[in-house]
Amino acid sequence: MIDHGYAFNGPNWDFPESAVQGLYARKLVYDGVRSLNDFGPWLDQVVHFPEEVIDHAWKSIPPDWVEGEEDALDRMLEQLFERRARVPALIESCRESRLNPFPNWRGA
Repeated sequence: MIDHGYAFNGPNWDFPESAVQGLYARKLVYDGVRSLNDFGPWLDQVVHFPEEVIDHAWKSIPPDWVEGEEDALDRMLEQLFERRARVPALIESCRESRLNPFPNWRGA
């Protein structure tokens, strides 16, 4: 994945509660999405992402990259881990928003 610096809402290191936050601007990339199943196997990997991987990543960050912001990073990583289980519901809420990016959604 390429995020261009916005995976964690840019410099804010948080997760805004918005159904459409982070969607790609060119909606045509979502034309092939027909159901939640179209997000597999990626979605399964996200939902079942091991906590040890996040912990290892945190410990691998050079200390001077996060100097003074260690607590903020720790909180953000905890939120990330907790949020992983909600990703399917977040996709559904995105689909149900007025800006539905999935025009060809058919269900299950």
